[in-house]
Amino acid sequence: MPIATLKDVCEKAMGADYAIGSFNVHNLEFIQGTMKAVEEMHSPVIIAIAPVSIDYAGLEELAALARVYAERTPVPTVIHLDHGKDMETVRRSIEAGLSSVMFDGSDLTMEENIKKTREVVKMAHKAGIAVEGEMGIVAQFSDLSEGKVTMAELRELFTKAEDAKRFVEETGVDVLAVAVGTVHRMHIQEAKMDVERLHEIHEAVPIPLVFHGCTGLRDEEYRKAYELGVKKFNIGTRLVMNFQRGLLGAIEKGGKNILNWNVLHCLKEGADAVYETVKDRISVLNSANRC
Repeated sequence: MPIATLKDVCEKAMGADYAIGSFNVHNLEFIQGTMKAVEEMHSPVIIAIAPVSIDYAGLEELAALARVYAERTPVPTVIHLDHGKDMETVRRSIEAGLSSVMFDGSDLTMEENIKKTREVVKMAHKAGIAVEGEMGIVAQFSDLSEGKVTMAELRELFTKAEDAKRFVEETGVDVLAVAVGTVHRMHIQEAKMDVERLHEIHEAVPIPLVFHGCTGLRDEEYRKAYELGVKKFNIGTRLVMNFQRGLLGAIEKGGKNILNWNVLHCLKEGADAVYETVKDRISVLNSANRC
């Protein structure tokens, strides 16, 4: 099947009772587990490649692997650059065959974020690629847990509806990542979503919205969010935690004698953990049987 664009799958979900999972992949096993789950549940999917994964495995290498799976699956599959920070990475992503890119200018001034995102949109749209921009700052869980930022201070970083409206109008992005309480790398489900702020943004912005840091979001809040225009949910930490549990569990069962266990069996246990996790999130996102 032709690789889908982010705009395709998110716009189709607008006004409907579901959203799409964006799953961060780091190697073959993450892709295997994710694609097995979405094919079994007939769910559209976004395969996300982040800078940390690029540093580990290479952009072109991961893109090629993802394309193999995306092109032979019957489900709509987006291959997405997650948190791209510079024009060179965006350019390489387009050349490597990704179907959408995120430019993360959240740590820039608003004026600079608009300027650079507009440049990315121009480059990407010329190549038929969809673009995700970001307005507001999604904090890291370590900043909260270590006392570097308080919840009150975190709220000051939330996306403002008027800023989101201006950003979308002046950049032409296809989807917009917003900050209303989710937190990156939050391994416990204790994120405090500001529903009122999200409602204001949804009213001001006509395009699909995006949540980052969804591992920490309580299951019941997913529905509230996708009913208010959030159509892409980024899930990474939950996958990593469960992959590690599956892998380490298999190694421990093998014991200290290396002849008692098989490395491929251990890797498969990790992939199976990713598969189960993706199935679980598809159920929460209500995206099964949407293609």
